[in-house]
Amino acid sequence: MSGTFDRAELGAEMPFDLQAEQAILGGVMTNSRVYDDVCDVLEPRYFYSPLNRLIYETSERLIIAGTEPNPIMLRQVLVGSPEVEAAGGWEKIAPIITGSLVGVMGNRRYAETVRDLWVRRQMLELSGDMREMVTRPDGRTAQDVVDHVEEAMLTISRDRSDIRTVGVSDSMASVLEAAQRASQIDGVIGTPTGYARFDAMSGGLENGTLTILAGRPAMGKTAAGVGIAIRAAKATGKQVLYWSGEVSDRQISQRLLAAKTNIPVQCIRSGKNRGEEVGQGEYAPDTPLRQEQWDRIVSAQLDAAKIPLVINDTPAITVAKLYSVARRMARSKKGLAMVVVDYLALMRGSQTARKQGRYAEVSEISADLLAMAKSLNVPVIALQQLNRDVEKRDNKRPTGADLRDSGNLEQDASMIVLLYREEYYLAKEGLPEQKPGETMDKFMQRQEDYYRKLDASRGKAVWIVDKNRQGGTGDIPMLFNGPQTWFRDISEGEESPAW
Repeated sequence: MSGTFDRAELGAEMPFDLQAEQAILGGVMTNSRVYDDVCDVLEPRYFYSPLNRLIYETSERLIIAGTEPNPIMLRQVLVGSPEVEAAGGWEKIAPIITGSLVGVMGNRRYAETVRDLWVRRQMLELSGDMREMVTRPDGRTAQDVVDHVEEAMLTISRDRSDIRTVGVSDSMASVLEAAQRASQIDGVIGTPTGYARFDAMSGGLENGTLTILAGRPAMGKTAAGVGIAIRAAKATGKQVLYWSGEVSDRQISQRLLAAKTNIPVQCIRSGKNRGEEVGQGEYAPDTPLRQEQWDRIVSAQLDAAKIPLVINDTPAITVAKLYSVARRMARSKKGLAMVVVDYLALMRGSQTARKQGRYAEVSEISADLLAMAKSLNVPVIALQQLNRDVEKRDNKRPTGADLRDSGNLEQDASMIVLLYREEYYLAKEGLPEQKPGETMDKFMQRQEDYYRKLDASRGKAVWIVDKNRQGGTGDIPMLFNGPQTWFRDISEGEESPAW
């Protein structure tokens, strides 16, 4: 918080409870076990009184150092400090603190009160910042004000969360209970993606985790993201939030219809056929879609109406704004199964991070997406583009190293999946040409090898699980339909329903 308004201006409204603060200090000074009860709730900055803040912070340092923070020890450390002298000296404040003794059980309630009041003060100061930015814009737009407020609220929300600590015995008991429940369930344990082999390797996406789905352009990142989103929504019956920063909701719907109806995207977009091989059952080019094609499209639309997939295509969205949308969905009756971000680099970080450079901005976005996953207790999938080093190599197969220079994605992600379509690169490379001095036999052999590779890769793709904290890694062979822009598990077959 910048605290644009002077505290004196807001002082009359600032909520605080000095008795609660002093009660906590008295308890800590009398029995250091009180600190154990409140340390996961309190931080020194939560205290309204600078003096109380100083005493708690000093007590905390003494306890961590293995020393009891009794009045004698505190006096040795604090006597002569500006805060103590301003309050009239140690002799004046010691009776106030030691006279505020409470039982160990009562301190937790006081600590929660102090933290709650700190949150209220932060919100009040934020309202002052907002008022200042609105009345004295200094070049700031209304959207800048909205972004500032959303980012600040997300920070406050994160700061007020309790530290989640559990004993290993209790944690193991929880694991065993979950394993027993899972043993009675047919299928994956986590959130299913609808792709059998991927779910078998991942066990389903675990709640509270971040998965990175990465690839170079034309590898099918959006196709994979949309496929996972709609299949997960259908399998769970819960809402899936798909944020698209690159294509509109209409373009995503076109892909979904094309995949379901087996009508190319271009035909759905134009409402006309583009077939050329009329004699082989294809429709003549530039003729309106026929009634049976419209029937397929309408049927797909009716099927989609039963699936709770929600698309948000707000450009350059912040994690704070996306979190607010996802949080409302999570609290609704339908619930929230998953969030898919397409793609991470198109999101906007805070002004501070943007000033520090792209690496810092991506790192902040990645960390905030992981925090969002944990807060909402759902898996988050973030699509990301690999760097150009892939294109400079003879072997275009990506590796985890190609995510370098993408902030802390590698560290934040529980799973990293890389998309690879050899067919695309072979087609782009084209038929080999004869090299100077090369014999005709060698040249013909290279051409034969090219055609063999091209035929073997046609309609195929690989999802490379490069990192998986909860399971194995390896290649997952997939089918890819270019006109439909759709992935299928290799066990499904090319003619299986897309979703």
